[in-house]
Amino acid sequence: MLAACDAGGLLGTSKADGPLDCSKYQESTPSAGAPLLLVLLDVTDNSAATAQRVATRVQPYLDTALKDGAYIRLVASGGTAMTYSDCFHGDRMFQIKRNNNRREEKDRVAAAKALGTEIDHVVQTERVSAKGSATGLLAGINDELNTVRSTPDVKVTDVTVLVWSDLLGTGQDSDCLNVDGKKASASIAEALVKRCFETQQITTVGNDKVRFLGVNEGAADRPQQDLARYLKGELCRRISSDCS
Repeated sequence: MLAACDAGGLLGTSKADGPLDCSKYQESTPSAGAPLLLVLLDVTDNSAATAQRVATRVQPYLDTALKDGAYIRLVASGGTAMTYSDCFHGDRMFQIKRNNNRREEKDRVAAAKALGTEIDHVVQTERVSAKGSATGLLAGINDELNTVRSTPDVKVTDVTVLVWSDLLGTGQDSDCLNVDGKKASASIAEALVKRCFETQQITTVGNDKVRFLGVNEGAADRPQQDLARYLKGELCRRISSDCS
């Protein structure tokens, strides 16, 4: 049983002189296993405002994970190499359980907020390249899932993949999600995404849930927003049977 609070106040308050202790929110996994929350962050803006926006959008999923019990794995990219969170490896189950329902809800909300600070930190410290897209993150979904599933003593039940991206990739002609010079039309989006799957730059994840966040939440103009919306629809149509 996790302690309800620490010397600093509410549960999850990180100490100023050190990183967040994520073990505070972890429990032993039941024999039946637990769901996996895979968080993919395509970071094109590492400002404090964007970091807070990302953390806020992901927080409800953290709250559900802490309520029901879930493995959490986080991968970020600013257009170059992948960055992995020190907190969210996917090898331990996160959960907040209390004997008192009101206490449990209060501690769970506080814990979700504290874990959101780790996401905020990842976004703000990510090095952003002038070129890049969500392709690499989407391409790696099955590898990330297999990494978690192959971890000793980890038993994954259902999977939810969160993808934070504006879907407006830029700069690499070989990248199937490069939208440089592309017009905002459903047919263009369909052709781009069709190419992604035909070239196997992106592959299906079957029945696993996929949720796109961040589309049309940035400073894109109307044509770019339309193209991103079309791309999201086409990606959802192909990547998973449960996608939104």
